[in-house]
Amino acid sequence: MKKNIFYLCFLLSTLLCFAQHHTSGVSKSATFMNSKNFKELRKKNKEIDSVGFFVDKADTLIEVSGYELKGVRVAYEEKDSVFLERYKQLVYNKKYQRKEDRLAPTMKIWKDIIKIYFDKSVDKYYKNHLVDFAKYLDKEVDSLKISFVKNKEESNYVIYAIENGTDANLDPRILSKDGYYLNWNSKQNINACTLKMNKQKDLGDEQILTDTKILFLRSLGYFFQNYDSSNCSSYFSTCKNEKKVFDKKDLEILKYHYSYGICKGTNIETFEKNHKDAKEALKKGNTKMHFVHENLAIKKPLFKSE
Repeated sequence: MKKNIFYLCFLLSTLLCFAQHHTSGVSKSATFMNSKNFKELRKKNKEIDSVGFFVDKADTLIEVSGYELKGVRVAYEEKDSVFLERYKQLVYNKKYQRKEDRLAPTMKIWKDIIKIYFDKSVDKYYKNHLVDFAKYLDKEVDSLKISFVKNKEESNYVIYAIENGTDANLDPRILSKDGYYLNWNSKQNINACTLKMNKQKDLGDEQILTDTKILFLRSLGYFFQNYDSSNCSSYFSTCKNEKKVFDKKDLEILKYHYSYGICKGTNIETFEKNHKDAKEALKKGNTKMHFVHENLAIKKPLFKSE
């Protein structure tokens, strides 16, 4: 017997990702969007029309016709509450946000290929190890694409080093002794970065390398750090530890950040609502939650077929 599917599609404010529910036993297809998005799309496409609406809490969702849902459909990636709380601390700085700034941070990713250029100020020792680290992340993380270029003009990611007070600071926007500066667009896609290594520190090569790897990792998602005494060796933890290690838990954070089983570019409010809706859908047993991403460039298979 052929299974009938009900598609309930909600257009988010970014217009890049859709939450899609699937339940069996009903033969119907419908798409809903909030009034602001409906007006914007209506200006671009006069064939889109309203055929009804309903109120979901404070939002009025308009049922529309004439809008064809296109993109890659990816199953919702479920995680436990412990993991999600850690993720929200690192992406949204939830614990330390002031109440009035709570919705300010957004999830940011590199959508295009990262093209790294090493300035001549970066010694071969650091360069080789950073290349190995970047290649490892590129291999392990879906949708994260990293390459290396010989010409600065072809790059969107520049790494340079400062060894003494007379060395030129190639990016004056980085005021601290080391750090990075990111640019991103309105869709919260990072499109450029400059990373500054500090070799002025009274530290050994291994520690300088670790500090630089941590900066590089954080620049892949504008990640925050927090004090985590239970995992002090983590690259994401600020607690003191002589040997920081990029472990499986850190890799899991990065993999999840680049997984398309969640929406991209969202603030914490939308992120939490998506997970609440998805978990409620899963509890119903015959309902599944998917995210549909427009203009998604796939490097590897994102999920196994159901």
